Amino acid sequence: MTNKLVDFIKHKGIVWKPALAAALSWELAEWAGSKHPYLAPLTVILAIQATVDKSIQFAWQRVLGTVAGVLFTVLLAPYIGLNGWSIGLLLLIGALVVSWLKLEHAMMVQVALSILLVIYFQAKMPAYPFDRIRDTLIGAVVALAIQLLIFPPDTVAKARKKMARFADHLSQHFATAALWVREGCPSAQAHALQTKLQALFLELHQATTELEKAEQSLRYNPLGAKKRTVLHQLKQQMQQLRSGYANLADMIRVCTKWAGTGLLARDNQRLWADHFHALGELVKQWDKERDHPEGPRPVIKDFALEIKAPAHMENQYPLALYMNAEQVIQDFQSSSSRP
Repeated sequence: MTNKLVDFIKHKGIVWKPALAAALSWELAEWAGSKHPYLAPLTVILAIQATVDKSIQFAWQRVLGTVAGVLFTVLLAPYIGLNGWSIGLLLLIGALVVSWLKLEHAMMVQVALSILLVIYFQAKMPAYPFDRIRDTLIGAVVALAIQLLIFPPDTVAKARKKMARFADHLSQHFATAALWVREGCPSAQAHALQTKLQALFLELHQATTELEKAEQSLRYNPLGAKKRTVLHQLKQQMQQLRSGYANLADMIRVCTKWAGTGLLARDNQRLWADHFHALGELVKQWDKERDHPEGPRPVIKDFALEIKAPAHMENQYPLALYMNAEQVIQDFQSSSSRP
């Protein structure tokens, strides 16, 4: 029970953090003398996002947009009164200013909300404009403090999982290509192989995007020094995975052309099927060593290291394949960059 509670606190911050921050911000707003304390938890609910960088981005947009909208409305509202046309005019002017400054759409929304609410409430509640600025600032500060200092979102772990999934599928695709080569690279199966390769590319893109998100979040995390070291190692490993994918795609392309010439002999089919299989096992072992560096090193890895081009080879197809294979070996034979 205790372990489940700890896991919930660590990994489900998006569930409990808004509630805690909303309660604290309300109390702080009341303590500061606000007559509209709900504005502070409102900012909290909007500001706490799934990642640190998104939370910071929304918080400052909320604060800046609120301040700009309140000041703009307080200065102009006394001269134009309150009606539909005056509201529309102020919203139009505010939107034009935000657009002229080339700010994001989210900023325009915050400015518009402040204009609308301030022009309506300030005549009935003179303290509303000041309360809105102060309480918004309180809510933003509380939201960011809790998001940054209490179990910040672990975007690095998510990126690592994406990379592990891609590495596993890359290894499987080498094995699938090995079976295809053993059968002589039939064109009827080439399309299915390419479709799987395209799906693999999408996974690579997703893993890269997740890594970029983790980097952005850690940029603003004052307590993320250790995770930044891990992230640096993951970025190095991502380069290896990208290279592995590129070489696999190139090897499949070369095999397709070689088979198309009608010169791909049975002995070469068996040889390169074994090589593809060995390279796939190499990638699988590399992925295991990232998490278990002290684990056993299987014999298949030594076999993969023996893939070298014979001297004086003239056939362009096997020569190109050996170049790709040797690059895969160079990329994955060392796991020195383990997080």
